[in-house]
Amino acid sequence: MSASLGAPVVATHEQTGGMSPGCATRLTTAGGRRVFVKAVGASLQPDTPVLFRREIDVLGSLPPAPYRPALLGAYDDGDWVALLLEDVDGRPPDLADPHGVDEAAVRATVERQARELTPAPAGTPAIRRLPDVAERWRERWADLAGAPDHVLPPWTAGRVAELYRRVATLPERLTTESLCHWDVREDNLLIRPDGSAAIVDWGMACLGPSWGDAFVLALTWMDTAAFDSLTAALPVDPEVVTDLLLAFAGAQAWRGAQPEQPGLPTLAAFCRAEAARGFAGAHRRLGR
Repeated sequence: MSASLGAPVVATHEQTGGMSPGCATRLTTAGGRRVFVKAVGASLQPDTPVLFRREIDVLGSLPPAPYRPALLGAYDDGDWVALLLEDVDGRPPDLADPHGVDEAAVRATVERQARELTPAPAGTPAIRRLPDVAERWRERWADLAGAPDHVLPPWTAGRVAELYRRVATLPERLTTESLCHWDVREDNLLIRPDGSAAIVDWGMACLGPSWGDAFVLALTWMDTAAFDSLTAALPVDPEVVTDLLLAFAGAQAWRGAQPEQPGLPTLAAFCRAEAARGFAGAHRRLGR
């Protein structure tokens, strides 16, 4: 990857945040160029290199765009995987207000990118499909039937079979016409100085519906009525939105109940919190 820089590195700036272990560093070269490098080895976390390889495949297949970093180089020795990326000059968005300036900028980027990536561009690598993800979530929902009481919220008591039936038919109701980022959340977004938004970290990418990333962005507010208003305009049956939210919440609850994963000490707590918010949103929508 050093050949991609064109000059020696004279400064490094370590970045913090996120859940994955490994290197995340901004580099400055002698010529003043700024780039971003991230790297991880299977010894640190066995699953994260898989995500990095998927990001390499996806970004390597896409043309440049102002709303995602360009892939400048990659390294993979079978253990360690590294990406050299265009550095995005920006700050994390403030998404406290579901109708705020930053939300509008992110939503505009999500919609613009969805138009670009629908249908999925020629040359899109063979990656996972959202119906396959939903099938895995369905399996996790089946496991929840015997889960301890604290894993599911009290309102689900006596209703797990009913809720599972809703989730069970989800895979065949999801389409795959678009290349989706599928992880559009606050720590994967940056607001540039001009107010526009960029989406980073493509390791969760999948083939899914054209409205997929707008749905994932709306999950930011899934425990509030803002989720309902933001998803009301999506070109999809509202029942699919409800059931996808329910499937997501159950999958997060399942993950949060598993033993701690190596190198990811905060993941289980994060999943439990996301499950609680997702179930609150599903309960609101089902009650209505």
